[in-house]
Amino acid sequence: MPENTMNLKLIKCPSCGGPIDPPGGESAIRCPYCGSSVVIPESLRKPAAPSNQSPSSNLFGDVDANSLLGYSAQWSQVVQLAQQGRKEEAVQKYMSFSPVNETDAQRTVEGLALSQVYDVSAYTASIAPMVASYTDTAKKITAWSFGFSCLITGFIMLMVLLIVGGTLWAVFNSF
Repeated sequence: MPENTMNLKLIKCPSCGGPIDPPGGESAIRCPYCGSSVVIPESLRKPAAPSNQSPSSNLFGDVDANSLLGYSAQWSQVVQLAQQGRKEEAVQKYMSFSPVNETDAQRTVEGLALSQVYDVSAYTASIAPMVASYTDTAKKITAWSFGFSCLITGFIMLMVLLIVGGTLWAVFNSF
């Protein structure tokens, strides 16, 4: 391979099959489609970019940039169709551009349909319903424990007040 070219490496998320561009030097990344953690194998990790690279170098190597953009756009359509509940359409769309069989495509689309996307200003997070229920449970337990801790603190303060008050009363009434 010539020195002025660099390969673009894309990996697929093992959970949903979405395309992931591994960042340079990192060993793990969060899938932008389903939110699962993906460990990047050593062989696919991008090395740190050399500083002596000429500006005219071909960043994509043998990969056509238009096909990458097309794949990303098609994948986004699959995600949208799945989250809108149009699963059969999403399965067919996914199978049209990916070499997966129908069973794997249905499993992937089902996983995407179960995820929910929340927009929070500039950030987007995908949360599966099971994770959302755990989050709700944690919020309830936290609220309950906060109330319980206030009750215990009040009880301890009452006991301290009774002990200090009783001690002062006993000291001043003993003379």
